[in-house]
Amino acid sequence: MGGFNTGNKRLRPGNYTTIFPATRPPPEPPVKTTILQSAERGANFLRTYLPDVDIPAELIRDELAQDAKITERLGVFDPYIGNLLQPIVAYDSAFIAFPMGELNRDLNLSPFSDTGNGITFKPAAHPTRTFDTPIQQIATSAPGMQTAYMAVRTFGQTSLLEVNTSKTTPYLAEVAFITNNDTGGRTLVDVTLSTAPFSSLAVNDLGSVYLCSILGGEKHVDLLRPAIKNTSQSQSDSFWRLARGTHDSDYLLASKDSVFHVDIRSNDSNQLFTSTGTDILTSMEDRMADHIIKLSSTREILWIDTRYPRRPLLGYKHGRQYDRYLEVRTSPLSPAITLLTSRVNAMVTLYDVSRSEGQLLHVDSLPSCFITGPDATTPYAGQALFKHPLDTGMDTFSLLRLTDQGSLHQVDLSMADEVVTTFNTSWTAEVDELAWQPLRTLETPYENQAYAETNLSVSYDQIFCLHERARRKREEDETTAVYDLLETIPTFWQKNEAPSEHILTTYDVILRAGDEPAQAARADFLTESIMNSTRGFRALAQGRLSPAALSESAPWHKNITPILQRLDPTFPDDIESGAEALKRYDLAENPERSVQSIKYEKEAREQVALDLALSSDVFSSQPFSRASDEGLALEALTKTLSLAGGPPPVDFGYLRPKISNHYRTEEPDEIVSSTGVRSLLKDWQVGADPDDYVFTDHYDGSTPTPQLTRKAHPGPTTENVPPQLGTQSQRPPTVLAASAVPVRPPELGRRVFVQSQPDPERSLPRTLGYGGPSLGLAQTQPSQEYMTSTQILPGAHGGRPMLPKKKPAKKRVGGF
Repeated sequence: MGGFNTGNKRLRPGNYTTIFPATRPPPEPPVKTTILQSAERGANFLRTYLPDVDIPAELIRDELAQDAKITERLGVFDPYIGNLLQPIVAYDSAFIAFPMGELNRDLNLSPFSDTGNGITFKPAAHPTRTFDTPIQQIATSAPGMQTAYMAVRTFGQTSLLEVNTSKTTPYLAEVAFITNNDTGGRTLVDVTLSTAPFSSLAVNDLGSVYLCSILGGEKHVDLLRPAIKNTSQSQSDSFWRLARGTHDSDYLLASKDSVFHVDIRSNDSNQLFTSTGTDILTSMEDRMADHIIKLSSTREILWIDTRYPRRPLLGYKHGRQYDRYLEVRTSPLSPAITLLTSRVNAMVTLYDVSRSEGQLLHVDSLPSCFITGPDATTPYAGQALFKHPLDTGMDTFSLLRLTDQGSLHQVDLSMADEVVTTFNTSWTAEVDELAWQPLRTLETPYENQAYAETNLSVSYDQIFCLHERARRKREEDETTAVYDLLETIPTFWQKNEAPSEHILTTYDVILRAGDEPAQAARADFLTESIMNSTRGFRALAQGRLSPAALSESAPWHKNITPILQRLDPTFPDDIESGAEALKRYDLAENPERSVQSIKYEKEAREQVALDLALSSDVFSSQPFSRASDEGLALEALTKTLSLAGGPPPVDFGYLRPKISNHYRTEEPDEIVSSTGVRSLLKDWQVGADPDDYVFTDHYDGSTPTPQLTRKAHPGPTTENVPPQLGTQSQRPPTVLAASAVPVRPPELGRRVFVQSQPDPERSLPRTLGYGGPSLGLAQTQPSQEYMTSTQILPGAHGGRPMLPKKKPAKKRVGGF
């Protein structure tokens, strides 16, 4: 760190202080691919997503080659990038304007305030205004004006804004905006504000200068000077810079090799300087009251008096490497000191050059330099020399620098023996949170990765800190709603006007009994309810949210805990045992665990137990249909009717078939089943236990008829049935229901054979035939009369008499 003497004093830089945190991640590394590879990828993209567009691969390759050249040239020097850090001074108030955010399109205006103990900088955590495209330049009006103005140049347009500094929080009012249509369809490269209100100068990439003013409440953009011709300015280099003159009637225009002094009234220009050889101009300062302007080039620094053009007063070679981002600035001290800075590094060079009382230019000491910050290679997007209007010190000022990542830094410069801080910095809680928030880190390309490392602190804070904070606040706000819902749930079925077509769990009932949730999901069990809280767990544990209160008035209710325990034996019986059983998933004991972590674990365990308990009971808003239970008399009547007119109709329970016919406009009211289906299902009783049902094959004569009775409805026995003699019947055979067989639902795929006592009827001789009398009927007492059998017997021939086969005819063997 160096210094130099100014008279008997020595200029000293102070500490490097961060006064605003970074808000942008580091730039992405360039993609290392050849132009041919990029052209192949582009052609593949067009063939995949735009198959109808036929673009030759050579055209894609030429465009990519031209784009690579432009990108390489802009990497060396970008003429469209201006200074992004500017102080705004109006009377006794001051602000700092700079961009923030990941996209560099958020404008931040942070104020200075006088707290009585000195000047304090209070940066704002939120932007004052957000633009559509990234900010490229910020320009402000000269200090001392009644109203402060600011120009913000972006990719899309240039906005002229009025800064209201009457309050602590500044207010921006849009005065006008300049688009490319106002500047001949070309992009602006520099803009400056004149000392007159509502007036600004702008120059495009061809060198055309425009004046924007407000007359009669309307914007007027006038061309002051067309593009300069017959100069050495290359069309491929768009470097043009503007500077203010001492009055509103003149300005300075600089290209990469020439400087012009232009009078707005007559539009006459005077060429002040022309570089020779390979030297290129890099910056130009506003003209001072002593008619001296300072120029910087890639080789030297020049002091020029506008009254004596083409004859620099002094030229000083800075000895730096080739750098087109060099900028020259004058300190607000007296005598003035010239500082040479650059965007690409942290080096600052000091030149003690000033006018003496005899109007002569003197160099009081040799130049010196120092480094701002710990890293000399740190690039900067903006820089400014600042001195607050309330600062009464005559030998101190601050150098403010804005890095590419958006952090703002302060370096105090003083001629005193001890460097005194010009202002203090006070961060709010929001700025502190912004400083601790990690920036998005870019992953290294896979070909350069030895391992992948990801910072999950942002996700951790979002899940366990911010979410937990918001959840607790939401629970406190919903306390009254929880108690109101507990009083409403027992009367849910009485107030439910539209019955549900689906089975509902206890959680579904709670969700429908309350207000509409703020965050709706496609399924109810994914939607959060106000009962998903600590108060909901306590209400269920204390019995205030018991499903028993709902089951008393519900049309149908079923506890499915035994079913769930068959699927998962660890499923709890109640909420207390559930919370206790979930302790096996707790984290391992560690003395370093915080109390907040243990509390969060306990609440999470209770919420899981609450969800399981609210899913153990199911309800239906419609009762299940069952078979008629009006007694055996009605059942016997149904059988009697079925004997005369066929099997009874099929009786359905809760699930009913839906028949859709595309050729009928009206749906049938009654579902008609076929005779076979009704015959098979006539013995099925809705609600019977399928495990107790015994299927009897009536066509298998070897299986005796089981003498079983139903559990729910015992049928009549045949003990007191009087014997009847078989007679020859002249009517068709009647199919009778076997009352001795228990009525059970048919069991498919399994046949149960029940052994019983041998039937004595099988040992008696019978006469087979049509209407033949039976023998020994009086001694056997059959349960029903014997009738003529027209049923075809099972088997290959079905019991029919064998017909003699035809004798096959002999084939003729010989000829005639």
